[in-house]
Amino acid sequence: MGDFSFSPENPERAARGDAMVQALLGMEALPPVTPLRAAGRDFVFSEVWSRPGLDRRSRLWITLACVCAARSPIAMQTYVRAALRSGDVTMPELREFALHFAVFQGFPKGAEVDAMLDGLETEAAG
Repeated sequence: MGDFSFSPENPERAARGDAMVQALLGMEALPPVTPLRAAGRDFVFSEVWSRPGLDRRSRLWITLACVCAARSPIAMQTYVRAALRSGDVTMPELREFALHFAVFQGFPKGAEVDAMLDGLETEAAG
């Protein structure tokens, strides 16, 4: 496998992506040992999340709608946690999101979001 530890054509891009992962998700970036992880860091976090035009709160809501519609549990929990940690989104807003999401994506999908929020609230209280 190739070396995906940095963007050979632009090491600043990799550093910008790692910094965005830290700022947004509150965690160290996973070592980009696969092409997918390198692309996530170099494109998703370095290029898309750091663009002007939308604030972080707007990007979080768009991302939440997308990962919930895709029914991606890892991404759902990752971005809900990031949204709450950032202070840009509150749990009552996420509960309202679950209802609004259910109307447009279907109640089973909305129920999955609501159940995930239940789990996070239980975890936080425990």
